[in-house]
Amino acid sequence: MTAVREMSGPSLNSFGGQSRVFRAPGRVNLIGEHTDYNDGFVMPAAIDFSTWVTISPRDDRVLSVYSEYFLERANFNLDDPALRPQRHWSDYVKGVAVTLERSGYRLRGAQLHIRGNVPLGSGLSSSAAIEVAAGYVNTTNAAPNARKV
Repeated sequence: MTAVREMSGPSLNSFGGQSRVFRAPGRVNLIGEHTDYNDGFVMPAAIDFSTWVTISPRDDRVLSVYSEYFLERANFNLDDPALRPQRHWSDYVKGVAVTLERSGYRLRGAQLHIRGNVPLGSGLSSSAAIEVAAGYVNTTNAAPNARKV
């Protein structure tokens, strides 16, 4: 709970407007590592490590994403037809946004602030946690008449 309280505190309100916090846990596969896509059995379980994303809506179609882990901000315009992976941590957020757009969602711009304690490269699905959290925040922030999957 401390991470949520800190993320919704005054430091993030500098975006202006209201912000919401979303959380996605890391996970471990108890059995079946890499067998799910080979028709095998898996048994994943959520763990206590998580990724939190705070969102503050914008009036344009720019996603401005800040990572506390990397101490960097990345910006990209959802109207840019040339959005491509850059081999950068922000590609996870960008990829989710592009996939949602291609699936019929009309996303709106937002300030995203990411905090996580899932150890990177540890096999605990830190990339999946950021993608799930990014999916939640972006679908919640989609235009009101956006298609729901």
